[in-house]
Amino acid sequence: MIIKILRKFIVIVIILAPIVAYQGCKKQAKCGCGKDVIFELTDKQVIVQYSETTKIAVFYPVYNSSGATYYFCNPGAWVDSLKKLNTNDYLLLSGKAYYECNYLMNSGSSYYQMPPVYQVDVTSIMEDNYGKK
Repeated sequence: MIIKILRKFIVIVIILAPIVAYQGCKKQAKCGCGKDVIFELTDKQVIVQYSETTKIAVFYPVYNSSGATYYFCNPGAWVDSLKKLNTNDYLLLSGKAYYECNYLMNSGSSYYQMPPVYQVDVTSIMEDNYGKK
């Protein structure tokens, strides 16, 4: 008698356990500039590359172990500032980072680990004068 009750109890636990353990769907982060902020950069030491003809500005952190690429959300607003700065030197950059949409869509279907790609709404950029006289 006790064994029958115990068996029924085990069956009920097996059926209800996944229902109780299910936490719901996680919210998928929205991609693109002005959407869900992933993290903020504050005076991050970077190397910047830009092109006036293609209107693309991209930067890479100096200590970039992940191989991440960061694109400016608003490159046109910063081209004049970048012309004044020596982009061959390290620069300090601040801004809010967002997922880049193509990276977000392709990383889930890729067979290998893709280096992350972000878009950054740059708020400030200046020369890194550390160690300079």
